[in-house]
Amino acid sequence: MASIIIADSTSRYDGRDLETRPLGGTETSVIRCARELGGRGHQVTVYTRCAAPIEHEGISWMPLNSAPPNKCDVYVAVQQPKLLGFVRNPKQRAIWVIWPVSQLKHYKKIWRMWLYRPIPVLVSQYQLETYSRFLPGQSSRIVIPLAVPDDIRSQEVQVTPPARRAIFASNPQRNLRRLVEIWVASILPRVPDAILDVYGVNALRPGENAWKSWEGSVLPPNMPDHVKNSVCVHSAVDRRTLIDAMRRSRVMLYLGHKAEAFCLSLAEAQALGVPAVIAPVAVLPERVIDGVTGFHRADPERFADAAVSLLTDDDLWRRQHEAALRLQQGISWAEHAARFETALLGNQF
Repeated sequence: MASIIIADSTSRYDGRDLETRPLGGTETSVIRCARELGGRGHQVTVYTRCAAPIEHEGISWMPLNSAPPNKCDVYVAVQQPKLLGFVRNPKQRAIWVIWPVSQLKHYKKIWRMWLYRPIPVLVSQYQLETYSRFLPGQSSRIVIPLAVPDDIRSQEVQVTPPARRAIFASNPQRNLRRLVEIWVASILPRVPDAILDVYGVNALRPGENAWKSWEGSVLPPNMPDHVKNSVCVHSAVDRRTLIDAMRRSRVMLYLGHKAEAFCLSLAEAQALGVPAVIAPVAVLPERVIDGVTGFHRADPERFADAAVSLLTDDDLWRRQHEAALRLQQGISWAEHAARFETALLGNQF
């Protein structure tokens, strides 16, 4: 058994939150990885901005402002180089980078990378390709893709195509406005009964009207009522509700953002059998097989053409739906933890 410490300053959470409220991809990944490592017999402690120490499902959760032990077998800092010195003398030190690697070479961060020289644990080939040659760890970089939860993997084929609903499931700041502009100009006129469901919204309060609050910012201004009725912005929902919404969608539409280093929502939609139309931005091309489980389209008109095809062509939707279920299941969190263990512990335990 190894002693493993993980530190994450992303937000205030602990292991209980996975089942009780919406969380970001970093938080859910830390919780799932910690649980799997604990299930493999390791002593796992996670330091976050949680309010108080707790034990949950065999994992110890501690506030970041509490003092860690000086030693452990493996210490993992999540994202931030400022966390690298949190444990002074671990046998093995790593940085788990779930965000773009470009942030590591910032002048306020790069010196810590050279001081501590952690093993970089990356989550995509895109990160590997964009890892700066000015950073340490060129020969020790590891790529372990984020996993897809078991309740999403291995879904049954849907015999009947869903209604003409598209879904966006990301931060609205990540090009939602431009997507809605393409929807209005080139998709809705050709599929007038189509609906674009917008999920993944943390800033929208229950009962709040997104068009009243966001028109002119993350939603375009001066839209007629039929357009507003076709774009349904939902407040934050629990995970089960989001999974059901994805399964009821014919296509996921996403223009992407330079901050995407893995895109869990796209990976999970594909594993659920939802074809996707994406712009080839950052890591997104890794998540969708062009022409097989969706389309890569940089040009707005070709993006719209692909979306219309999936919304209206049942045979095309069925082929891509079945291909996504067959080819896009990803790895399980159990396999992720096994790779993590092998990479950072080797044959020591």
